[in-house]
Amino acid sequence: MLHTPPWVRFHDAGRLHFRWEDAVLSTRDLGNETQAQPVLRTAQRIEPRARLALAIALTEWIVWRFDGLHTRTEPSAYLEAAWCATADPRYLRAFELLRADWRGPVEGPLWCALTQLGHAITRGVDFPRHLFDALSYLTRLAVHVQPSAGPLSAWLPLVLDRLALVYPAAQEDPLVADLFAHDSAARLGRWVPREVFDLAIPFDGNTGRAFLESVLATAQWEDNPFLRTPGELRAGRFQGKPYELVRLSGR
Repeated sequence: MLHTPPWVRFHDAGRLHFRWEDAVLSTRDLGNETQAQPVLRTAQRIEPRARLALAIALTEWIVWRFDGLHTRTEPSAYLEAAWCATADPRYLRAFELLRADWRGPVEGPLWCALTQLGHAITRGVDFPRHLFDALSYLTRLAVHVQPSAGPLSAWLPLVLDRLALVYPAAQEDPLVADLFAHDSAARLGRWVPREVFDLAIPFDGNTGRAFLESVLATAQWEDNPFLRTPGELRAGRFQGKPYELVRLSGR
């Protein structure tokens, strides 16, 4: 199971000073959409897998911000499943968390974050608009719930610069495109590790495979309700061995 990464830092995390209204999912209280424009501009310039990883990283700022303030196991389990899904989105099981069960200024934002991230991963590969919408929402939600804006505001622009440098989007070759969406993992770009978001670590883009191999090897699909079982994957015509990283063409 994942733990709080070193790049996610808070000051006075127990202070819930932000406004929250469950009835409207607090969307009117989130920042203006222009707040997310730097994230969206970068997302358009980077590989699809890097976009997914960025959505997860923003969600981590929300999930870990509420660590210790609830007893839910779903948020951390979902983060594990989401990182597995950056290797292959088919690993993520379709799910729906009941909105009525997630109320208040702690569980309400968690529900919103997990739901938006789910849309990003399950729909965003084939329909990028869903991923961009999720990135916009997750950015504004992450900023909204922070106890202080400093750490996130200092981290985000530097991470965006790093992603643009390390994972620039390549022009798709129509001769090798997955026209019928049979193998989404093969067209997402290079592997992206969690460490790319740790600005204290020099990064050159060559360590993604080791991270994902570790995540997949330790994933407890038997106990994680958000991960599909190997049997379910094979029933869906999954090629290869489930939860084992394949070699991408040219990588």
